[in-house]
Amino acid sequence: MSRIYSASSRAAAVTSPPTGSNDDFGGNVDRLQTDADDDQTQQPFPTDCIPGAGGNMARAIAATERVPESLTGCCILGILSASVGAGLQIKSSASRVTPGNLYLLASADSGTGKSLAFRHAARPLLEFEAEIVKRWKIETLPGLQTEREILDAEIQQLKKHVGKADDGMERERIRQEMEQRKARLLALDTEMQPPVLSVEDVTTERLAVLLSKRGECLASLSPDAVAIVANLLGRYSKLDRTDEGIYLKAFSRDFIRVDRQSREPVFLQEPCLAALWLTQPDKLETLLGERSLTDGGLIPRLLSCHSNAQPQHLDPDAPGISQTVTDAYRQLVHDLLTEYRLASDSRILISSAKAMTLLTNYHNTIVEKRKAELKDVTSYAARWAEHAWRIAVVLHAAEYGRQAHDHELTHATALRATAMMDWFAAQQLDILSGGRWKAHRDRRNEVLSLWAEMPDGITARDVYRRRICRDADDARLLLARLETEGVLQGKDVAPERGGWTVRLYTGKNAR
Repeated sequence: MSRIYSASSRAAAVTSPPTGSNDDFGGNVDRLQTDADDDQTQQPFPTDCIPGAGGNMARAIAATERVPESLTGCCILGILSASVGAGLQIKSSASRVTPGNLYLLASADSGTGKSLAFRHAARPLLEFEAEIVKRWKIETLPGLQTEREILDAEIQQLKKHVGKADDGMERERIRQEMEQRKARLLALDTEMQPPVLSVEDVTTERLAVLLSKRGECLASLSPDAVAIVANLLGRYSKLDRTDEGIYLKAFSRDFIRVDRQSREPVFLQEPCLAALWLTQPDKLETLLGERSLTDGGLIPRLLSCHSNAQPQHLDPDAPGISQTVTDAYRQLVHDLLTEYRLASDSRILISSAKAMTLLTNYHNTIVEKRKAELKDVTSYAARWAEHAWRIAVVLHAAEYGRQAHDHELTHATALRATAMMDWFAAQQLDILSGGRWKAHRDRRNEVLSLWAEMPDGITARDVYRRRICRDADDARLLLARLETEGVLQGKDVAPERGGWTVRLYTGKNAR
């Protein structure tokens, strides 16, 4: 467990209680210009948090293909999440259950092994999918086709008889029989769809249709998600806007209605989508740089990272993945698919008291930081505790396999989940750091311009009234941070006629 605890401590700057510093990044703002020197964001992926066969496979792929564990770990986590689907959820509060579907987005340059890592991780799921489709075509489809032909023939016969019916009762009997057969034909339309488990490059409209005919549960898997990124950015949108609505609803399992002129409306009651997308670094940056996707809520739902995979020389002595590791991982994925992904009902996990306390405290600590140093990225941080619960479901399933629902979530698994979420949170802040630094610099310059207009000193109220900050608390936090950075100097001033003491700020070169 030692490496698990170290993984948690490495990300302490993300989720530990505030220490009094007003610096969003735990140091001088100038550090934001040299992200590569930030030790926190260079920490390795906490592979040891993935128990058993999953963790072993992540390490084996990394060693064989000479790629970082940040890439292989994301791949394994994504495939395990897809294998659980909607079949395993956890009671995360008195009135809430949280599923284990994750949206993972990792980047790697072309030619650095992302397709190889994906192929190893996804092979058991894709082989399982191919096998059930093959078996369905042989064992199930012929019977359904035969039933459809019989129903069509019976309907034709009933149509002939209805014209010869002498009384209303006979016509009503025929009408009811035709109605029953047509209802069965409609049901057959769904049953005659092959049991697909995953999709890749689909429009949002097609994705809704596929979900409606596949039990409302799918996985979006792609080793090169260029097309998916383009779709999200609105490639097929006639209104020239981003197209992420179904991904938002299918993450949270919310009701969806999709209306199109060319087809009947599609209704989804509790859709569930898991996603594993690998793409190039510039595509990830483009996606995360689209403000509407952030404001709409998709980007905060993503667990994203740059894997920093590098081109490698061929090594003829590189170890292969042992058959024992491969077989154990394949068995784990197949067990999860059989027990949970293909189940008609969800199993509900219960947390131990210690696990519930840990994850509750994790949530509450983040809430406090969202009021302070994470205020400018609160929409991202708002999802971290929920992500930790989701990761916990996946890690629990990885540990217990098809018996996961028979065991309660332990404190150790909750600790692993928060450690892994800490790592993703650090990666997220690192990716956002360039934009955060620019935004902070711009606001600093606006404050200095305001002081130039009011050389006797400015207050938080002045900053807020100039609309530099969205509220008074944000203005006080910004001024305190600029004072800590040495940009401003502040002093408490009591009004001559009495009243509340206010903090007055001037520039460092003020007399």
